[in-house]
Amino acid sequence: MNLSYKLLFIFCISNINSAVSFSKYKLARQSSEHSEDVFLDSLQLLQKYNYTSEKHVVITEDGYKLKTFRITRKGPPVLLVHGIGDSSDSWLVLGPKYSLAYQLADAGYDVWIFNARGNRYCKEHVKEIPQKLFWDFSYEEIGSYDVPATINYVLSETNYSKLSYVGFSQGTTALFVMCSLRPEYNKKIDHAVLLAPVAWLKYTKYPLIDFFSKKLSFLTWLAEAQNVYEVFPFNENLNLYHASVCDALSPVRLLCELELFVNFGLQKLTNLLPQKLPVITTHIPAGTSARVFLHFIQGYSTQRFQRYDYGATKNLEVYSSAVPPEYDVSLVSVPSTLVASEVDWFSDAEDVKVLLKKLKSVTKLIQLNETLQFTHLEFVYGARVNSIINKPVLTILDNLKRNVT
Repeated sequence: MNLSYKLLFIFCISNINSAVSFSKYKLARQSSEHSEDVFLDSLQLLQKYNYTSEKHVVITEDGYKLKTFRITRKGPPVLLVHGIGDSSDSWLVLGPKYSLAYQLADAGYDVWIFNARGNRYCKEHVKEIPQKLFWDFSYEEIGSYDVPATINYVLSETNYSKLSYVGFSQGTTALFVMCSLRPEYNKKIDHAVLLAPVAWLKYTKYPLIDFFSKKLSFLTWLAEAQNVYEVFPFNENLNLYHASVCDALSPVRLLCELELFVNFGLQKLTNLLPQKLPVITTHIPAGTSARVFLHFIQGYSTQRFQRYDYGATKNLEVYSSAVPPEYDVSLVSVPSTLVASEVDWFSDAEDVKVLLKKLKSVTKLIQLNETLQFTHLEFVYGARVNSIINKPVLTILDNLKRNVT
């Protein structure tokens, strides 16, 4: 059995919901001082920590309803955009001491927290449409419809002409897509802080990507044939499982450790806040479409940052070309700060170099060297997030605010 199959086997085993009984979960719940947060959604988390919050519904041009959360302040607006299969929860689950959303609000910024179509907060459409049609999107639609609609809404509500943008992982991909396909949105962002930027995926070190790439045609066919439209949905049973195995007192905590290593390359659980692990792992994943994942796999397979590949026949209809065109990131003119880690499996240093050569408006690159062992999840969930991520982000935005005023 080769390494990919072994890792896939470990991944499957580590996600068996029945591995831990509900009685063990109750024990874990009693032992965790943060157990209440396991059951709270974004709005409830904000309310628990006494932040003035609002829920807004943004309607995209193609009819998707996006729930967007706001921490109201009098300062300039900042939009936080989550990663793949994630949600607004990612910016909140560590609480005010560590999560960026609260800290931005404490600094006086008007904080808006984005949700992409298909996640736990965005499963509605203005029309009654078939499930197959609802889930017919990749990360392109998130970048070309969801983010622009949210930006328009925020600027309209706040009466600002520009906002600041903080994106993580797919949140950076979405910006590259938007500013390439709809370059007029470059003028609506004063600065973008791009955490673990993802565009080209040639050098990604995710151990299963080669296996998935070789099976890409089969996976695409299987998703269509078996009507697999949504993947990694928000699941209460899986949440109970994670609350058990990721608790500090769990006798099977190794399952939590294995899952986080196989999926994200996390070497030590202590790199995430141990007391917050049950809260973190019960809020991810939050769901997305199968095509989002297929789109990223296509990028690895072709070694191109390109639009979704429907196959030659449909590509001709959609793009007037048998091969999908690449996103022209030279059109991205938003002043940007890129923050990347040398050990990140998904935002590999070599792929970031490719991106840097093509972007024209990067004002700064913050490269986290290998000695830090700062992995992908740590950009939003890490124990060291205050010093390595949050403080620099606040400094960048504060300098921007001073220059404007």
